[in-house]
Amino acid sequence: MLKYFISTHRTQGQRANDFNSIPDVELVDLASKSHDDPDHPICGCARSFVGFDSRLATTTAEIVESDMTTTEYVGRFHAMLLALGFEDSPELRADAANDATELLRIAAQWPVGTVVERRGDEIRVRRFPDEA
Repeated sequence: MLKYFISTHRTQGQRANDFNSIPDVELVDLASKSHDDPDHPICGCARSFVGFDSRLATTTAEIVESDMTTTEYVGRFHAMLLALGFEDSPELRADAANDATELLRIAAQWPVGTVVERRGDEIRVRRFPDEA
């Protein structure tokens, strides 16, 4: 069983600058950062996750688990990069594998149902699954 991040509306509103533009549940990546301030009043990149398919953003993600294989997950990550316009190459495939594997490593730290937030370079727990 593979653990990974998906978008979630759970715990939205806990912070005044929360947002979730992703309408459905979707695999998420970390948004690219143009600065390190998670409380920037205009840009939310340092507090965002971004949908693999929609490219829309959210400030919350949840740990889920499924029978998806690591190879399938890396393939989805690679497909996301191609959809963004990156040219396929051995280097891109290696970068996709490395970045996807790092996301899986991070997600594996917490139990299924944990809701997390991003604060710059840090992923923090907002709510464990056994909390109301």
